[in-house]
Amino acid sequence: MKNTTRRQTSRLVPQRPLRRETLFNRHYSRPRPRPHNIYRRKRPGQPKKFWRPAVFVSLGLLGLANLCLALVLLYHQLLTSPRFCIKDNQNIEIVGLRRLTPELILQQAGLGPQTNLLALSPTRVERTLLGHPWIARAELTRKWPHRLYLRIQEREPVALVQMGELYYVDRQGSLFKPLSPGDPHDFPVITGLKPEHFLKGEGGLPEVVAQVLQLLEVVKNASPPLTLENISEIHADLERGFTIYANGLSGALDLGLSEHQEKLTRFAQIWPILAQKGYLSRVGRINLDSPQRVLITLKGTENQ
Repeated sequence: MKNTTRRQTSRLVPQRPLRRETLFNRHYSRPRPRPHNIYRRKRPGQPKKFWRPAVFVSLGLLGLANLCLALVLLYHQLLTSPRFCIKDNQNIEIVGLRRLTPELILQQAGLGPQTNLLALSPTRVERTLLGHPWIARAELTRKWPHRLYLRIQEREPVALVQMGELYYVDRQGSLFKPLSPGDPHDFPVITGLKPEHFLKGEGGLPEVVAQVLQLLEVVKNASPPLTLENISEIHADLERGFTIYANGLSGALDLGLSEHQEKLTRFAQIWPILAQKGYLSRVGRINLDSPQRVLITLKGTENQ
């Protein structure tokens, strides 16, 4: 008889070999949970709610407009407030005037009663004042709540320059104004120069203009009889130098281009001798450009 053995099924569940868990496997091998959408999907046909942002924007713009309007009204109120307005011209202090008058300065600057300090621009007023030819500098200071302090520096002319018409020249060598009727004219007249001689370059004043200003300063401090008040003309020659024509001296005085102080001192020493011998009315020319001697030419002998 055939012996058959019935194969019994094992109840043991086969197990998969355990895999060593690493940081990499732990992070990437496990299925990640599906993120939940925090925004609820809108159902088809449901209208979008745009009115909320529109309301917020409208309220913000309305508030900003109200704020701007309030600031404009406040600024207008301050501009028209009598507290910051000049009561009268006594509240405007002007210093530094010599030839100009306070009335002319106020008219030029456009200042006066009812001028509001808040609406006033000091820079604009100073620029307007500098448009006047006699004003070199202007500085305006507001004294709150309703006063002004104005400092003026006028130009100081030292001579008149003959160039077709007479022009004032100041200590800085600038031609700033032609001579007009009523202007002061008791200044020496400089001849022999042209407008291009007064053009300032990178190095400052041209040499001939600097020498003229230096000569005027020397004559200003010179002792009588040759003083700045007695000089009627200074002729400039780029080759021969400077020639002075003075009141009380019928002839010309040649000084050359340098050492003017020493030459004027030498002239002061020979002046009494010329007056004692009666040569002052007969002198045609006095040349002081020679280092060791004084050359005197009498009238009528210039061509001999």
